[in-house]
Amino acid sequence: MGSLEERLRSAVDPLDTFHREAPAESRRVAAVLMLFDTRNNGLPLLFLERTAHLRHHAGQIGFPGGGAEPGDSGAVATALREAGEEAGIPADAVEVIGLLPPLLTATSDNWLTPVVGLQQRDIELRPDPFEVARLFRLELDAIMEAPHTVRTLTHEGRSRRVHFYELDGNLIWGVTAAIVAELISRVQIDPD
Repeated sequence: MGSLEERLRSAVDPLDTFHREAPAESRRVAAVLMLFDTRNNGLPLLFLERTAHLRHHAGQIGFPGGGAEPGDSGAVATALREAGEEAGIPADAVEVIGLLPPLLTATSDNWLTPVVGLQQRDIELRPDPFEVARLFRLELDAIMEAPHTVRTLTHEGRSRRVHFYELDGNLIWGVTAAIVAELISRVQIDPD
């Protein structure tokens, strides 16, 4: 069956995988970093809660990340730069192991690529006080066992299936929960 880390490594797409291009309705290209701490067998995954005053995704739980800038060489560069800005994560402390397929975010119309990385050493996390209310970790094995629901929500006349996870008093939903659901579906060896 292999360790959870081995299953994670084999679950992600290689960095050279071609994913479809951003659709015409996307506003911008963006990326997030899913950072797992391999020093714990439960593989704690780093989340952030956005501050309440932000224009998009205010107060929501997500991953460090954001929109691409002209100097970024791709999704990995965007995710690492944003993780450094939002959480103080040095790029050289992360082993990038792969990608998940991009998703179109419902409210901000970002074409969002999840970048999966492993924490390689101790990091002093420093949340950006303007964007980040708090940083916290939830173990992947606990997320895999957490209550998970999918509901149909309608926003501005469009219905969407929206994932929800609840764990340790945290409600993870929307694109973040969809990314988590995609990863879990790939990591589970025997979904029975």
